[in-house]
Amino acid sequence: MVIRMEDKRIKLQEQEVEYKKGFKWYTLPYADIVQAYLRVEEVNGKLCCGVASFDMFFLVMKTKEEEMVKVEATSKEIVKEMLEVLKEKNPAIEIGYKK
Repeated sequence: MVIRMEDKRIKLQEQEVEYKKGFKWYTLPYADIVQAYLRVEEVNGKLCCGVASFDMFFLVMKTKEEEMVKVEATSKEIVKEMLEVLKEKNPAIEIGYKK
């Protein structure tokens, strides 16, 4: 098993994406992904001295069965690199968000 790229909840293997949801790891073959994109969500947290805002980054993948898989990542840069690897592994994957 060769790991091409890895983050805390996402591993890009030789033939598939391995991702963690809860306590369980799942696999998604590159051939089953039709679209992938970076999602950034702003999170507001209350602190003792006020409110703090920070961004959370997600790799979102849409499958042939119209299922949306959204996995948290540590940074925007790692998701961008993963999108490049996904495109390399399956050129048919549409990269970027489209309605």
